[in-house]
Amino acid sequence: MLAAEVSKQDLFNACESLFGTDVDVSIEFLRYLKPSGVQAAFRKKALETHPDRAVMLAVKTDSLENRFKEINLAYQLLKGFLDCPWKYHLGEDGSLYRRKTWTVKPTPARAYDVTRPTRYVGRIPQRKLLLGQYLYYSGNIPLTTLIKAIVWQRLQRPSIGSIAVRWDWIDSEDVRDIIRQRNKGEKFGECALRRGHISKHKLVLLLDRQRMLQPKIGKYFIEEQIMPSHKISKLIDELKVHNKKFWSY
Repeated sequence: MLAAEVSKQDLFNACESLFGTDVDVSIEFLRYLKPSGVQAAFRKKALETHPDRAVMLAVKTDSLENRFKEINLAYQLLKGFLDCPWKYHLGEDGSLYRRKTWTVKPTPARAYDVTRPTRYVGRIPQRKLLLGQYLYYSGNIPLTTLIKAIVWQRLQRPSIGSIAVRWDWIDSEDVRDIIRQRNKGEKFGECALRRGHISKHKLVLLLDRQRMLQPKIGKYFIEEQIMPSHKISKLIDELKVHNKKFWSY
């Protein structure tokens, strides 16, 4: 059950619990978050953290139980918010989700009407961009589609821990220590580095490998028939020209 008032940070923390701290959670991310995306992320995390996997992962049941409870609470918080759009709205200052008062009917901001996805209008940021960012800033996709693509990509990439174990850089005892000692909001790799299980150089290699193994975000737009492959190829070429302006030597 969602409380009468929920802070923006509560929802940010819930998103990080389900989608990982790599996701750039923002007000816009929260506005366009869909129940299907939350449910898919919860199912994946629930499978990873269910106490029944303690023996397989060689970790204490208590550790997984606490993590599983955190995931479940995050899911319930986001689900409660998304299931009750008539009860909650984003405050004018963008900092607090409050219960609507029924004496005054609020007027939704046109720019954030989820039934009318808006596209970015303006100058493309003068910095290096990723493909998804370029598609958004060039007006080819709305923010809702970009968020869906990012969630799709993140849910399919392997974890840093699984790669490190496969490379024999850490073992089950190390995994137990990292899970047990990880601070709230701290990434697995950051904790592994802090605890001395891997070096900075190895963390960079792990992150590079993770990015290499995750599906290319362009594949999402093709599979969902948002745009054909030849248009994606053309936009990739445009992106290369754009990013070339900001290469450092």
